[in-house]
Amino acid sequence: MQKNSITLVMAYYENGGMLDRHFKEWQTYPDKDFKVILVDDGSQNDPAINHIKKAKFPVELYRIKIDIPWNQNGARNLGMTHAEGWCLLTDMDHLLSREQFETLYKLELSKDTHYVPGRKKANGEWYKRHPNSYIIHKDTYWKAGGYDEAFCGYYGTDATFRRQLGNTSKRVELEETFYLTLYGREVIADASTRNYGRKESEYQATKNPELKKRKKLNPPPIPPLNFEWERLI
Repeated sequence: MQKNSITLVMAYYENGGMLDRHFKEWQTYPDKDFKVILVDDGSQNDPAINHIKKAKFPVELYRIKIDIPWNQNGARNLGMTHAEGWCLLTDMDHLLSREQFETLYKLELSKDTHYVPGRKKANGEWYKRHPNSYIIHKDTYWKAGGYDEAFCGYYGTDATFRRQLGNTSKRVELEETFYLTLYGREVIADASTRNYGRKESEYQATKNPELKKRKKLNPPPIPPLNFEWERLI
């Protein structure tokens, strides 16, 4: 079934320069039924509101009121709560170019399927697929339960949601058919999170025995939105 609109859902955390780059690209898009939902995941120094510009399409901005380390999964749940229909769900350091924006609208999509984009680096080199980017219908997202916020505060939890999706919908990898462009911090300094450690840090999920146990038992996700939030735009 072909979609007739698309919503881009992204979490933001101290990524002002990268958000400026998105707005520059978004302004080149041809007129289509398109919306952006941004969720500021508790930025303390450079909130997203500082970088919101006039756009020819709707932009909604939500803010999580406290800075929870590695709470991007909670931010995604908040964004998808307010989304409708077909969504492109990705991270702030992944750009949807004008060319690929137009390609997106030509794809034939089915609600019983989630789609994984291909990926290129900013220099044009092909790169492995991003483990946490999807073209997905809102109904399919919530049929899978959304992200399990029991894992919020820790890094390296993508596989849990992938397993949930795999249990409830088909997976199609688009490879070169449709791709996003990855911007590393060597290109834009604040393209991705810099404030908290990743692998081998205190935030690595595998270091937490309770999370390892929960992952093995694979219970249903806890109810979402376990934080205070507000809509700014």
